[in-house]
Amino acid sequence: MEDDLELRALRLKKMMKFMASQARETREKKALSFEEAMKVLKPRLADRGDEVLEAALQQYPETAKRLVVVLAEKILEGSIADRITGEALMSVFEYLGMPVKLKTKILYYKKGEYKSIADLLKK
Repeated sequence: MEDDLELRALRLKKMMKFMASQARETREKKALSFEEAMKVLKPRLADRGDEVLEAALQQYPETAKRLVVVLAEKILEGSIADRITGEALMSVFEYLGMPVKLKTKILYYKKGEYKSIADLLKK
């Protein structure tokens, strides 16, 4: 009788180890690559989100890539259902301590055409 209980306990222990290793393998397989994550994230960006993402990838390449993967995983899980605006993405990067700098231009309208302030200052 005791041998039977010891045998069952041993089988149960082995089965638990097997199930834990299977769960670990499943989690590792679900990890997205950067390219796959970009395919998931790009259609969800709204307003100037794509500009913010491109600037962040240029300024903070490694960290931005990791953030793209995390955001794509959250989208696939259903945690993020709405579109991600440029403003929201910018605030995420600022929260993480990585202020993203965007190129901006100030234009003025004169005689039927738009001109840059830089052109005005050069004169």
